[in-house]
Amino acid sequence: MFATKHRPVRALALAALALALPAIAQARPHPTPTPIPTPTPVADPAVTKVARQQFLAWQIGTIDRSLYAAQLVPKLTDAKIKDVSAHVAPLGALQHVVYLGPFVGQGFPPGAHGYIYKMICTNGTLYQWMILDASGKIATIFFRDTMTVETLTRPAPAATRSP
Repeated sequence: MFATKHRPVRALALAALALALPAIAQARPHPTPTPIPTPTPVADPAVTKVARQQFLAWQIGTIDRSLYAAQLVPKLTDAKIKDVSAHVAPLGALQHVVYLGPFVGQGFPPGAHGYIYKMICTNGTLYQWMILDASGKIATIFFRDTMTVETLTRPAPAATRSP
């Protein structure tokens, strides 16, 4: 009598277990999906050439003011060039120029594009921000020892393009 009395209970328990197993299997954690990689920015060879030339010019303290936008030329005093050169020159020979990507900012001249480069030298690394206006003149150039989030604002992918 004991066996017959509990058979329906066992059958119900097995049926409930069979129904619960798929739910338990789905409750297992799934591996974290692999993030979609961001495409590596492609450098414009002509802009990279300008960036390299300007870095070297600032290292030796001799820049060609005709390459700079008219509004920037008055700020390129001999004292300013000497001061920047004193900070850039000790980095030593330029080994590699790495294009990090474009950037945008408030106050960009119409049609201007910003570029960030990492300048790797024998004695250190420096980041170079450079803005070229619509005519290809250098509207802004500056150097930093580090790159922080506060100084970096990238454009939306649709806005990224070369001049």
